[in-house]
Amino acid sequence: MFRRYLLPVIVILSAAMAADAGATSVYSMFLLGEPIESGEVRSISLGGSTQIVDDSLGVVQLNPALLSRVPRVSIGATQYLAVDEGRNSEYTERDISFTFSSFRAVFPIAGLFRFAVGYTGRYEPGSGFTLRGETEGGDEYSQRFEKSGGLYSVPLTVAFDLTRFASFGLTFSFEQGTIENQWIIVFDEFGFTSGAGIQKEDLSGHGLAAGVLLRPFGGLVLGGMYEDAIEYDALISERYSTSSLDTAYTATLTLPRRVVLGATARLGSDFLVLASGSWRDFGGVEGQAIPEGGLGAEQSVSVGAEWLRGVRVGGIRFPLRWGFKYEQAPFEYPAGEKVEKFLVTIGTGVRVRGGKGKLDIGIQGGRAGSLGANGIEDRLVRLYIGIAGGEEWKKKGAELF
Repeated sequence: MFRRYLLPVIVILSAAMAADAGATSVYSMFLLGEPIESGEVRSISLGGSTQIVDDSLGVVQLNPALLSRVPRVSIGATQYLAVDEGRNSEYTERDISFTFSSFRAVFPIAGLFRFAVGYTGRYEPGSGFTLRGETEGGDEYSQRFEKSGGLYSVPLTVAFDLTRFASFGLTFSFEQGTIENQWIIVFDEFGFTSGAGIQKEDLSGHGLAAGVLLRPFGGLVLGGMYEDAIEYDALISERYSTSSLDTAYTATLTLPRRVVLGATARLGSDFLVLASGSWRDFGGVEGQAIPEGGLGAEQSVSVGAEWLRGVRVGGIRFPLRWGFKYEQAPFEYPAGEKVEKFLVTIGTGVRVRGGKGKLDIGIQGGRAGSLGANGIEDRLVRLYIGIAGGEEWKKKGAELF
């Protein structure tokens, strides 16, 4: 039913077995692209966007119940600068990009009932991939694949306290995006293009997520979120170097349901320790142009710690944050080899305007895939910057930490 969907991925998988490859990220060519860490910078610095921390940004990615603990009317945004390097034993490509990943505005409705609206990036497929090969007749050629565009969400979130020990949140989101795949084949000796094409996918849908936050005793906080499966209506158009092959059609793309669990504990007055995990199963998803059995579970585990007192510089205290995240991709490359990602992050922040605003910074580095197991390795560096400001409500809710 979806034979032509994500056609460039099929071409990459088949051609990579017989050609030398180079990429800024071959892995982001799969499915919808690379997931965006769009939570608040503090949570990213603590290991990932599933961590339970008191912030006003990205709650649809974290846990919508967190909104109930935001102590003020807040407006903020997160941006990051990415430097990606993809390489194999013979080839290296580098890409630099800047992404505005989230915006959030939080407002009181009545008492401790709260509402938020914003913008959240989901997937950023920007990448390039080059294959070098040779025909049976000895003619050398190169194949260039590029993926661009993006998928984003406009979430509407409400949250409230069930009791003094429990909170509940619900998010309804409008999902939109455009993803464009381009490919071109050039024979070096003859200097001509034997084939080229552009596939454009306009996606729209809606999502629903619910979260619970529990504070059983002391400084322990437990949280969980369930995000229902999202079905995107896709209008797909394809244009080729031979115009008679041009076509357009519709399809449905499913993003499977996701489960997130997390825990945060306060140790004394100065330290926080955090752990969380997420799981999403692509195994039953159809129409991805991936061979049967080629998709499985996407899962991640994060740990983090924060020294709240931090260090004092010029009369200002800077908290110190550290995080580690492990991810396993839902696909294999090549067949039989799982793709793993390891990320380490450090960060800090500073309060401004008498504590009514803040600036957070995080630096993340890591690796996706490995030369030994996958033949292609991505080196990742991210610089995250987040700003937020707000005013106290007439009736202030209790803060988490």
